[in-house]
Amino acid sequence: MKAGPIIAVAVIVGALGFGAYAFKGSLVAYVPFAQAVSAASAGSSVQIMGSLVPGKTRFNDATRSLDFELREQATGQIMSVTFKSPKPDNFDHAVRVTAIGHYDSSRALFVADNLLVKCPSKYAGESGAPKDRTYSGQK
Repeated sequence: MKAGPIIAVAVIVGALGFGAYAFKGSLVAYVPFAQAVSAASAGSSVQIMGSLVPGKTRFNDATRSLDFELREQATGQIMSVTFKSPKPDNFDHAVRVTAIGHYDSSRALFVADNLLVKCPSKYAGESGAPKDRTYSGQK
């Protein structure tokens, strides 16, 4: 058998293996607040999700950061979060906020590197539940 096809297959397998390894490294798991606190010792990046606690959002001029609190839906636990960037435009209307970062146990707060903000859908009905947008094909 010729060496050319063997080398080509080896290069393809190597590229696929490297791609899978690189993709796995970029994944950040959603975790409950309690698990985010326990992951602080490992220094790993995690995602937490919660709803904004009303009246607990402020911009700290001294640290130039957005400080707010999130309430975990399942447990009702509250976690303080800091984000060293300007407030996202739709932040005040957020239904849920996902913070990606790590828990800083020395300051007892979650340090967010990135925020994902879920706003109410323009397709929500009066009850707040999304309207059914299923197309049946009939007029």
